Amino acid sequence: MQDLVASALQHQDFQRAAQLLKKWKKASPKDPLMLLYAAKLQESTLQFDAAERTYLKFLKLVNSPKLMGQARDGLRRVQQQRAALRQQDLEEAKAVLGSEEPGVLLLAPPRDRKAAAQGLAQVMQTDPYTASLQIPSRGLRLQRIGPVGELQYYGKSLQQALPTYWTTIEAVKAVKTFQAKFFEALRPQPRVVCQNAAGQLGQIQFDWSEVTQRVSAQLPIFEQVADIGAWGKRLRKEQTQDYAQVLDLHLHGRQIILRLCDRTYEFTKSAPLLPDSPESQLQRTTRIRWNALLQQIEAASQSPLLSDFTSFGQGALEFIDLLPYVNPHLDIDRRAPSNWDQAFHLYSALVFLMAASRQGAKA
Repeated sequence: MQDLVASALQHQDFQRAAQLLKKWKKASPKDPLMLLYAAKLQESTLQFDAAERTYLKFLKLVNSPKLMGQARDGLRRVQQQRAALRQQDLEEAKAVLGSEEPGVLLLAPPRDRKAAAQGLAQVMQTDPYTASLQIPSRGLRLQRIGPVGELQYYGKSLQQALPTYWTTIEAVKAVKTFQAKFFEALRPQPRVVCQNAAGQLGQIQFDWSEVTQRVSAQLPIFEQVADIGAWGKRLRKEQTQDYAQVLDLHLHGRQIILRLCDRTYEFTKSAPLLPDSPESQLQRTTRIRWNALLQQIEAASQSPLLSDFTSFGQGALEFIDLLPYVNPHLDIDRRAPSNWDQAFHLYSALVFLMAASRQGAKA
C-alpha cells in the first residue's frame, strides 16, 4: 500500500492517493507510516495547517532517524510555503488603492482564549504564551497601528480565532462630535446647547430613544507635587490628583456623538438636576450635580453603558504619539495636554463605528 500511495503522489493523482489512504487506514489504523503519507498528501493539496499537525503527530510515534528526517523536511517545506503565501497575500493587500492610509486594528474578547491565543500566535508569528497576554479579557484592545491595507490582512486572518475590527484614522476623525455645554431641558424631550469642532454654539433637540449607547470614562488630571527623594533631596513629580468625568451619548441615527464632561458642563445654566430645597443648595458640589445629571440620563435612556475605557486607554497610550493627531473634543483645563483625552476620543469613536458597522450588517 505504501508503494501505491507513493506512486499516486508522485504522479499527482491526489484523488487516487486519498482513496488508497482510506483503505490503508481501514486495514492498518495504527500504522504510523500511513500518517506520514497522509501528511504528504495534505502538503501536496496545500492544506498546510493540517499537514503540519499530521507531521507533528507522526514524529511523536516513530524513532527511526530516516522517517523522522522525512517528517522534519516536510514540516520545513510546509512552514516555508505557508510563509511565502502569507507574504504574497500581504503584498496584495498593500497594493490596493488607499491601503497606505494610517489605521488601527482592534481585538475583542474571544469565546475560547486558548484557541484565540494559538490563532493570534500563528498570524503574528509569535509564541502562544506571548499571544495570550495580548488577548483582552473584557473590552477592546488596540493591537496594532499602521497602513490599513496591512491591518485588514491581519484582521481577516484573525477573524476565525477572535473578533477583530479595523478602520482608518480618517474614519475616526470623520465622526461628528459635539461638546455638550448644558441641557436646557431634559424631559420629556432633551434639548442641549453644544459646541462643534470650530467652537460654534448651537442647539440640538432629540428623543432619548435616539441614544443607541453611552460611553463613560474617568480621565486622570495630573499635577506637579513636591516629594522627598534620596538623601532628603526635594523632588517635583507628576501625580494623578483627580479625574475628569466624561459621558458620551451616541446617536447613530444622526451620526453624531454628544460629549459631556463635569469640567466643562455649565451647571448654572442647566435644567434643574436636584430638588430645589435649602438642604440641596448647601450640597450642590460639582460631583453631586454631575451624579444627579447621570441619574437623570440613566433614568431616561435605556441604552447600553460601556464603561471599560480604562483598560483600552492604558494600552492605547503607547500608540497615541505614533498616530496622526486626533482632536479629543474636550476643553479640560490642564497644565499640559494629555494623551488620555485623545485615547478616549479614539475609543468612543471606534465603538461608535463598530456599532454602526453591526447595524449596517443587519440591514
